[in-house]
Amino acid sequence: MNNTTQNRQGSSFKVSYPDFPSFDLIPRFFRLHQEAGKQDVIEVTYPQLSTFFTKALATGVPIKVIWNNGSTTGTFLGYVWDSSSPTQQTIKRDTVIRAIGASLALKESASKIWINKTAPEIVTNIATTFKLNPVVTPDALRFGQQSMVGHTYWQKIQELARRIGFVAQVYGTDLHFHPIDTMIDKFTTSIPVLSFNEPTLGAYAAVMSQTLDYFKPRVGDYTERAAYTNRTKTLSGADPITGNSYTVSAAPHTVGKNLRASTKAPLFNEVLSSTMSGSKSSAKSAVEANAQLSRFSIHASGAGQGDPRIAPYKTVEINGTDPTTDGFWIVNKASHFVHMDGRYQVEFTCMTDGVGANQPTSARPSQAGIVPVRNIAHDLSVGITRPTISSLSAQTAMISTTNTGFQVTPRRWVGH
Repeated sequence: MNNTTQNRQGSSFKVSYPDFPSFDLIPRFFRLHQEAGKQDVIEVTYPQLSTFFTKALATGVPIKVIWNNGSTTGTFLGYVWDSSSPTQQTIKRDTVIRAIGASLALKESASKIWINKTAPEIVTNIATTFKLNPVVTPDALRFGQQSMVGHTYWQKIQELARRIGFVAQVYGTDLHFHPIDTMIDKFTTSIPVLSFNEPTLGAYAAVMSQTLDYFKPRVGDYTERAAYTNRTKTLSGADPITGNSYTVSAAPHTVGKNLRASTKAPLFNEVLSSTMSGSKSSAKSAVEANAQLSRFSIHASGAGQGDPRIAPYKTVEINGTDPTTDGFWIVNKASHFVHMDGRYQVEFTCMTDGVGANQPTSARPSQAGIVPVRNIAHDLSVGITRPTISSLSAQTAMISTTNTGFQVTPRRWVGH
């Protein structure tokens, strides 16, 4: 069962560096920044200065953070990226350790070329190369040639996802690469409920407080965005063999599985002038892929008590705002703040495809607050969503800098 209230100071966390198990200084707090299509970044703040931070916690050192809100637990696996210690005339001089998730290795670039491969096959190859665990959905579209030139591996994965209407994200050491509906369904067996209950009492007026403090939706028939606007997608071309011309279209509200019962047709059309296609079938794949990624045209920002399940492409259920906005929302960005005194606050942005009641599916019941943690029908049809299983491997270094006279930690996180 999911509760609509939570102990506002009932959270805890532990930060550890596996290569330095005796280092047990407790941080003041940490901030974890997560965003769809980007790598996780965490900032751990310590209440003092020490030469240990700069000498031992060098770039590439593994870091592990475990935190909870009293009922659910989150885990961050990553590598130290840099540290910052201010010089100023004050007693309190915090040191901030910044780290990037286990996807850090994907910042590497190369001149690799894949021949006659599908996007999931390429992503699987990249994941196994960097010892991540690939969790991918197969796709029929096969590319004659794909090049890494001008890309990092992370950028290439995101480009391939956009080409076929998929999304990609790393959770722990699992690299997920799925159609957006499949990605959403992977994590819907347990959905946090963010509920606004009392508009007059202060945040700490009661031990058990509401889970939603602020929610600001932008509800309308059209939302202008930098990419994937809510428009009917159209692509035209000519078959190089027969010479016959073709035009194919797809609308965001006609593809995928809707979150809400009331969705509307787009107001405008969009010609995908920058997209190339060699056949009607490839054009159909391109417009449907773009329409899939344009479905979630209603956006909102919010803040409330923290929950590790609030993460990109995961579902939250909003309660106590308005009948039109209450319901399922998909998280786009989240910033988790966890303090040593037990405070845990999260700020987030989210998106949905319509208004009114939830549109239930086998993986998304109509009310998250009354469903069991495990959905057996979904597990049998889609696959069991399991916690990340990871360990440290001593076979290869995360970052090797022998040419500069020093060797950074010889270990890295690997997925199983």
